[in-house]
Amino acid sequence: MAPFEISRDGGPTACIARLHGDIDIAVVPSLRAALDAELECGCINVVLDLTDVTYADSSALGLIVWLDHKVRPSGGRLVLAGAQTDVARVLELSGLVSLAASISMSSNVSAALEGLELPATPTSPLWQREIVVPADVNELATVRESICEIIAPLGFPDSAIFDIKVALGEALANAIRHGAPDTGQGEILARIVAFADRVTLEIMDSGAGFDGRHTTSEDVYAPNGRGIMFMRALMDRVEFDRSELGGTRVTLTKHRMGTAGAASHNS
Repeated sequence: MAPFEISRDGGPTACIARLHGDIDIAVVPSLRAALDAELECGCINVVLDLTDVTYADSSALGLIVWLDHKVRPSGGRLVLAGAQTDVARVLELSGLVSLAASISMSSNVSAALEGLELPATPTSPLWQREIVVPADVNELATVRESICEIIAPLGFPDSAIFDIKVALGEALANAIRHGAPDTGQGEILARIVAFADRVTLEIMDSGAGFDGRHTTSEDVYAPNGRGIMFMRALMDRVEFDRSELGGTRVTLTKHRMGTAGAASHNS
């Protein structure tokens, strides 16, 4: 089992890091890098699920201090949930919980999320744009750049823009590969919808349909089949359903911090 998994199950502004086994100097650097990426892309509240943690050393305490410094300026919270007796004792000895107002402890993840009083996810879009894309692989680079230019005013960091570009490229390639008619002709509809806290990209085709199941083999040298994996790894949410064009709709969602520039973009 991996030493940690991070999800946005708690909503767009809260990430949950489920930790397993020993949290020490061998694990903390990669855990910190993964959490930093989440914080950069809109997470301001962090829940560390310590239920399955059996050991925590000074580097784990250093991670908690670092997280406190990261979430505090945004008014966020850090909650340490489900710590077993021995780990809880280490946390108590450190004095971190009593000294930092933004750090608290909770009996489990559910209680931690309830205590955060997270705001409701905005449902009304700020604006949306639609682009008709030729089902032609030679047009992919131009379309990727055009869509990234459209979302640029939303204020995503460069790393998030790169993630979006890669996931978008995979969704467009799949639409051409699986959704274009047998003749290779046809069109794909790309819809960009901006919300106060996120952007969604809908890629729709008119093909026979594709359910989004991950079909990659275990062979790391396999020549293809990793598109779905990339999309799920790089975006906060990936959904597959029937498109209004009769084929597949892939919806990619990426959350962000702030609303700078969003309201001024014309649809």
